[in-house]
Amino acid sequence: MSEENFKDSSSKRHLFAAVLAMFAAPLLPMLAGWFTVLAN
Repeated sequence: MSEENFKDSSSKRHLFAAVLAMFAAPLLPMLAGWFTVLAN
């Protein structure tokens, strides 16, 4: 049972990481642009 729970939680973590990466990839350059604009 514990192995099943671990597998489930780890797959959820991987899914969350994949979604986070999909959102972060286009946002990172935009955030970098905002920071350079705000710094100047």
